[in-house]
Amino acid sequence: MPTLGFFTRALRATFVVLFFLALASGPFAGNLFAAGAGSVRQSVTRSPATIKLGGVSYTDARAQFFQLGYKASYNAAGGVLTLRSGASEVVFTVGSREAKLNGLRLFLGESVEVYKGAPVVPSIDLERLILPILRPSRTDRKPIRTIVIDAGHGGNDSGTRNLPRKWNEKTFTLDVAKRLQALLADGSWKVRMTRTDDRFVELSDRAEFANNAKADLFISIHFNAVAAGSDVRGTETYVLTPQFQRSTSSAKSGPEDKVAYPGNRHDARSAVLGYHMHRQLLAKLKSEDRGYKRARFAVLRLVDCPGVLVEAGYLSNDGEAARIANADYRGDIAEALFAAVQAYDASVGVPTKAP
Repeated sequence: MPTLGFFTRALRATFVVLFFLALASGPFAGNLFAAGAGSVRQSVTRSPATIKLGGVSYTDARAQFFQLGYKASYNAAGGVLTLRSGASEVVFTVGSREAKLNGLRLFLGESVEVYKGAPVVPSIDLERLILPILRPSRTDRKPIRTIVIDAGHGGNDSGTRNLPRKWNEKTFTLDVAKRLQALLADGSWKVRMTRTDDRFVELSDRAEFANNAKADLFISIHFNAVAAGSDVRGTETYVLTPQFQRSTSSAKSGPEDKVAYPGNRHDARSAVLGYHMHRQLLAKLKSEDRGYKRARFAVLRLVDCPGVLVEAGYLSNDGEAARIANADYRGDIAEALFAAVQAYDASVGVPTKAP
């Protein structure tokens, strides 16, 4: 007959088993068996948990990407989480807003953090930026019928300048816009321009023009400059900042982050559009990657369709400005934008039916 001591030992054993089962089923249970400071691969089978840190929603990145078929490698010492599938790679760094998606620099709304040993990523970045890019098939397909091209600046607004060479942004944006118009006109799309000559157009009027045209895509073309430091060069691509996030250039959150704009209705598609724009520009121009970023520029806020604003180069950099002043190079910019529209259409557009 079992003794009292037997029942006591059995009870203790049962408690230990139940304790570890409880740990293993918690929201960040996969970290219970993670190695220390080294780089480890981990099989995660749980659903992604969402937690709040400093008022920001975060998601367990490894669990989220496990559901998509990605393998995770986390270097706890360096704080680097690498997620790979057969076709894509995403790299997050703890404490940083900068990530890498298929080799492209991409800026998050908030920095990646660690919670109970697990790297966590801002939930809005996953939902409104990264996942739409990686899984565009989950976005409802819509036909692209009308594309509006916006040549930045114009008239009394010269935009950025290269003063020694007397080059103005407004001249080059219009030239690229016309080249892109010619390329797009050979397709099945209706193409409209916010300006076709050297005239000033208010920012709100540009958005209103696109909305009245019932635009399905809005592409705003610009060239950058800095006040000092002519070594700065490269390509930047912007889409509208999602509601409840701060823009890339914002050091802290502000009241404007809480506002939903017309453009925010199209965050997922804008994310896909911006990705293809940035990727095609870098591939074609071989320019420095200044990053895929978010901002609340007026034209992006007010257009009621997927929108993107590209800064194709720096006129303040004499070497890059000389390239921009070359007609063939501006043709390359237009060709990159055209290829991006094609890639976007293939991702989330509706295939054109044969007559």
